[in-house]
Amino acid sequence: MKRFKEAGAVISFDVNFRGNLWTGEEARKCIEEILPLVDIFFCSESTAQLTFGKTGSLEDIMKSFTTEYPISVVASTQRTVHSPKVHDFGSVIYSSKNDRFYTEEPYKGIEVVDRIGSGDAYVGGVLYGLLSDPEDYLRALEFGDAASAVKNTIPGDLPSSDRNELEEVIRAHKSTGIQTEMSR
Repeated sequence: MKRFKEAGAVISFDVNFRGNLWTGEEARKCIEEILPLVDIFFCSESTAQLTFGKTGSLEDIMKSFTTEYPISVVASTQRTVHSPKVHDFGSVIYSSKNDRFYTEEPYKGIEVVDRIGSGDAYVGGVLYGLLSDPEDYLRALEFGDAASAVKNTIPGDLPSSDRNELEEVIRAHKSTGIQTEMSR
């Protein structure tokens, strides 16, 4: 990571904390060595609280990472579990450059087939959006949310959506009125 950073690469990092692998304190010690190299940081509110002892609103937590480290973008997913098979999914992106939070209406009532890999799909969607247009944080958020929402409906941990499918899902998500078919 240090060599890539020195060569001018943009570094992204997804905490992806797993309590059965290490404690919050062990994770914090390791991750704090990485964060000075990170440009785009993915961390959920619960992970920030458990691992870093962060308190306050999600916005306060996200902003704090950009004041403590040279991180320019922080993204945090927000999942509401209504039942094991019905979830809502959305996210928040904070740009320290613009000092602005980006969000959209969450995807509601997702009929979950397999949740595994949906976080990675989110990260992939956001990174695709930022690589396509580094200044369009809302578009990056839309790609991340759509990729994760679709992945929840696909068995296995590897989604098979392409850009055109995600564009259609985003359009449908923004539309109003009854939709008679899911675009897949």
